[in-house]
Amino acid sequence: MPPYLLPLSRTSLLTYSSLLTDPSGSYTGVLADATAARTKLQLALKSVADNEPGASALAVIDAVQVYLPYLKGIIACLDADELLFRGEPNFPWSSPLTSYTLSSPLLQLPSIHSEHLFVLLTYILALSNHAHSILASLPSFEPSPGQKSVPHMSAEDDKRTTAGLSRAVDLLCQASGIADWVSENVSLKIDSVKQASGGRVGGQKWPIESNRETFKGLSMMLLADAHLTAIRKLLLPVLPHVLFSPPGPPLPSNHPSPSLLAKLYLHVTSLYNSSRALLKANSSSSSSSNASSSSKRLFSKDKSSSIEVDSVEGEMIVELKRYLKKENQLSMALAYKWLGIDSAEGKSQKLGEGIAFVKESLFRLEDMESSKMKSGIKNLSIKNSEKKKEERKNRVGRLEREIEDTKAWLRSYTKLNDTVAFQPIPPASSLIVPPGRPIFTAKPFVSPLSKFEPTHRLPSPNAEDEAEQGENGSAGAEGEYAGKGNYF
Repeated sequence: MPPYLLPLSRTSLLTYSSLLTDPSGSYTGVLADATAARTKLQLALKSVADNEPGASALAVIDAVQVYLPYLKGIIACLDADELLFRGEPNFPWSSPLTSYTLSSPLLQLPSIHSEHLFVLLTYILALSNHAHSILASLPSFEPSPGQKSVPHMSAEDDKRTTAGLSRAVDLLCQASGIADWVSENVSLKIDSVKQASGGRVGGQKWPIESNRETFKGLSMMLLADAHLTAIRKLLLPVLPHVLFSPPGPPLPSNHPSPSLLAKLYLHVTSLYNSSRALLKANSSSSSSSNASSSSKRLFSKDKSSSIEVDSVEGEMIVELKRYLKKENQLSMALAYKWLGIDSAEGKSQKLGEGIAFVKESLFRLEDMESSKMKSGIKNLSIKNSEKKKEERKNRVGRLEREIEDTKAWLRSYTKLNDTVAFQPIPPASSLIVPPGRPIFTAKPFVSPLSKFEPTHRLPSPNAEDEAEQGENGSAGAEGEYAGKGNYF
């Protein structure tokens, strides 16, 4: 069940006083505070990695929020040359979304912008994981696979579930907005760093997280997760009907519009599709770039070509690929189901078209069940932890419930058509699928204020434009005079 529980980065201790030179001596105290804030983040991530008691994504979020204003101040002071690096900087981070043969290594990243990027990546992943933990803690109203008894839902459970779903949607939209902001404002600054380092970090390729498309893909995935969580909230008022009534027509009077549900699932499908395409293109370009650069070095007469930039990103972890593929397929199948119900239950009473849509939905669901994903789940090593086994069991149970529900709707509509309506059933290829519909967008990210600022700020790139606007807009204002602000 979305959102996917994402792995978090790891880092090691770092001391800013040994990394930076402070010529004026003005920043000794704040650099010590920045080191303490970063250490707090490192310990929070280590606690999560070691599964220590009390460790949580929320503690990581709190640590990031404390550290970010200090990091922003350091970046500003470096840009203004009021802080200088003592030598070649190295910021140690692991890349949680990049696939490695063994465990993910600690990469020594050579730029303060790399530090900024990985801190914000940690923020994004922790927000998503916190949403996951909130949803996991909510009362379960769906019977487990093989269980016939239905859990009781009290008014207090309903209230708690509504609040939890709303909070999770907000967190996921916030994470999506940060990922989008990083792709536009931080990722581009890494490109020059990658080029300067010859496309390598030590003996490793640059990780997939260094690519702008990765953050674009993450933003879309998290927004899709938020929409699926919102659909759960939308269906919450009809949950008692779903639990205690057999699936099939008619829908209860307070049920959300089938047309709305279909369009929401179609939008979710498009988001997952776009996310998969961006992340897949990331991996494809890396392998093609690697092959082309290798061939150039092999057949080139110029020996200097051996130092050609090889800015190759790694492959995305397999678990995330499977998650995106599964949720994309499931969302599309459910969109077909609700399109069928809308056709059959709507004013037009297109029962034949409704049966065709529901049949297509069932075909897609059963194809998922019999696909390699399920065989892969069954054939995994018995050495996996009990927690992972339970997660796989829940995933299979979710798919099985959807198949049984869709079969019930198809039986009811087929019987009604065979005895009353007698409408022709069009082929699946002739069905017209409408465009999807979003219900919200990513929450715009506002970068926090710096904890400290350079004593002498460099002029901003827009300073001339702002000065010109000031002259045009307030030429006759009180206190204006020629040469104002130009002091020597």
